[in-house]
Amino acid sequence: MKRLYALYATFVALSGCMLFLYRWPFGHIEQQWSMLVLLCISVILLSVYMIHLPPKGNGFSLDSAVYLATVFVYGLEMALMVLFLSMLPTYLFHEKSMKWWKHVCNFAMYTWMIVGAYYSFIMFGGESGAFSIYFLGAYLGSLIVYSMINILLMAGFFSLSSSYRVSHILISMLSEWLSSYGVTLLASLVLVSLLTLHAQFGIILFTSVILLLSFTLRKYGTLYEKVAHDKAYIEQLLNTLPIGIITMHHSSSQHFINHSAVTLLGLDKKEIKQMIEQKRQSETNVSFWDLFARRDPFQQVKVSYERAGEKKIFLVSQSNLLNLYGEHIGRTIFFLDITEIEELTKRIHQSEKLAAVGEMAAKAAHEIRNPLAVIHGFLSFMNENMAQSDREQYHIPLLLKEIDRINAIVEDMLLIAKPSAPMLKETYMETIVQDLLSLLQHTLEAKHIRVHVRLDRVLLRLDPKQMMQVLYNLFHNSIESIEEDGTICIYSDVDETYNMYVYDSGKGIPQDMQATMFEPFMTTKPSGTGLGLTIVKRIVENHGGTIALHDSSEKGTTFVIKLPIG
Repeated sequence: MKRLYALYATFVALSGCMLFLYRWPFGHIEQQWSMLVLLCISVILLSVYMIHLPPKGNGFSLDSAVYLATVFVYGLEMALMVLFLSMLPTYLFHEKSMKWWKHVCNFAMYTWMIVGAYYSFIMFGGESGAFSIYFLGAYLGSLIVYSMINILLMAGFFSLSSSYRVSHILISMLSEWLSSYGVTLLASLVLVSLLTLHAQFGIILFTSVILLLSFTLRKYGTLYEKVAHDKAYIEQLLNTLPIGIITMHHSSSQHFINHSAVTLLGLDKKEIKQMIEQKRQSETNVSFWDLFARRDPFQQVKVSYERAGEKKIFLVSQSNLLNLYGEHIGRTIFFLDITEIEELTKRIHQSEKLAAVGEMAAKAAHEIRNPLAVIHGFLSFMNENMAQSDREQYHIPLLLKEIDRINAIVEDMLLIAKPSAPMLKETYMETIVQDLLSLLQHTLEAKHIRVHVRLDRVLLRLDPKQMMQVLYNLFHNSIESIEEDGTICIYSDVDETYNMYVYDSGKGIPQDMQATMFEPFMTTKPSGTGLGLTIVKRIVENHGGTIALHDSSEKGTTFVIKLPIG
């Protein structure tokens, strides 16, 4: 590819230079040196000070307008002379930034373009030196030939020196042809009219106007770039905020939607715009989208939002959007996901409830325990000294059992109120489980419940007594859920934490109870206190771990306890 590019560049350079030497313009320039100098200066200045057009910053030079006007007024030799003399200072000034052979190729290309423009102008009926409306077809044909030669030669260079396809390059050049070369033709005709009226004054006036236009557009282009840069910076800043922001203009349908709004709402920008404009295909989250219809500002409105089956809580506010002059031109809605904050607030309320329960339990321990001890003592005395028939008649064993139950509730409430700090020591979970199974062996055998244990032997720092109570409460719930003839499995896996799973084949936990089952006094048992799982969670958290419901259905229930290792 590089060899083809070199051959192509050599061919263009040689053919263009030979064409220039064939026409050899030096013998045909007679008493026009002052005009020649002015034309060369104009070409050099216009090639340096290009016309830049925002917003894309595209630039084009009007030196081609000077070449075409020279062809139309002075003929081919004068145009080639201007080309040659203007290329010399360009080569001297840009020698370090541009290789010499590229200057030669550029000179050859312009030679082909100027010669083609001249002969097409003559062929379409044009006459050099005169300016007439009847030559409009010749002017247009000359420009088309001039531009087509330029496009074809440039397409050849780019196709051989880059990875782009020729078709893409041609389409890109042709898409800009009408704007750039249309201005070139108009500018060349303006210059022709000025040259025919007064040559020196015309070229000076034309060059001055184009230079002023270049300076002005460059200034406004710089301002536009600054505004575009500031706008991009502000948009990038808004997109990095964790708050969803949506702005709406009253006079137009323009909306600004930042990245956080797209992420929080789970919709793309087009879908969000449709929802704002009430082009809704569903009635989900109506309470949220109805806020966009409100015109007055509002602050911190809590509203629920459901996304992919997950319920979120948003805190929404709206403020007026003002322009530079303080005029009300739109609205800005911003919203924040406070789902975790709401959950944290609920936990705080739960902690307050637990604190109240603890305070009540501490007082109840002193106020209830002493009377219970007296009542239990007298009932025990009566149970030992009364006849069997009298004990059954007055339900003495039942009374003792209920008093023991009250005592258990008081003990559990005290444990929640003032849990003792775990006395940690290194032990294996398997050892604690085996000790527990020894205590529950009679109960398990009586109810035909099978227990399977598969625990990883990992050394943990635990309080064996408190962890025994955790497993006892879980096993006790499992036994009551199974009732008779079932299975309990306890197994583990290890990653960053020690994960222990307790499964039973019981009837499962009702769906409406799963979210609140760790809260105090939540129970499905007629005789339950509702404090067992609360105590379990408190003990596990005091060990730096967590407990959660892993799975529950009619086929069984699985709890997972995650404990730190080391």
